Amino acid sequence: MPMPLSPPHQNLLSQCFLFRPIPPETLPALTKNLSAESCSPGEVIYSPTRFRKAMGIVLEGRLAVLKGQDLLLKTLDPGHCFGAAALFPPTENYVTTIRAQTPSTLVFLPDHWLVSLFETYPQTAVAYITFLSQRVRFLNRKIDSFTAPSVRETVLGHLLTIHQDGVAEIAGGYSRLANALNIGRASLYRALDSLEAEGRIRREGRRIFLIEDTLEGD
Repeated sequence: MPMPLSPPHQNLLSQCFLFRPIPPETLPALTKNLSAESCSPGEVIYSPTRFRKAMGIVLEGRLAVLKGQDLLLKTLDPGHCFGAAALFPPTENYVTTIRAQTPSTLVFLPDHWLVSLFETYPQTAVAYITFLSQRVRFLNRKIDSFTAPSVRETVLGHLLTIHQDGVAEIAGGYSRLANALNIGRASLYRALDSLEAEGRIRREGRRIFLIEDTLEGD
């Protein structure tokens, strides 16, 4: 059921890339006609044939981004957004499935609302274009990771595509990662051991920290 945006939700939105260029005190008036929506674990938010012309932002909980029914590509935590690339092109299908992993709260920014925002605050349009440019770069890295000449470069390329602020979360586990990259588990672990020995990464369970020099060379 839709509900008003709470002050903590407003504060989270102010940190989103789209709203950073504008004064935080203007946000309540801008978003007064938007509502937060709740969803249950397992609920499908977007699918290839069921989605909105709106950019979604996670306010609470966690969503899973899936290819097909069970290949986990990434997870979305509070502050993360989805659907930005499918807002304006006349597409009939969404490229992934987004499903709630936990009880979650979301807000959707419709395409017409965003057009009005861009007209009022042109700097937010620049922020949106910058975000899409980063997504293009992400996809280029993804292509490179699958055409890399060695397992080590494939693994490193994948880590560079999925990291956030230098941390790559292996949410589905290392076995699933090996399947996604179409390499054996032993080869994956050897590649990770090699990268760690070179000082390119540091592992802590399912979190892989990319060392600063690795990010700078990206």
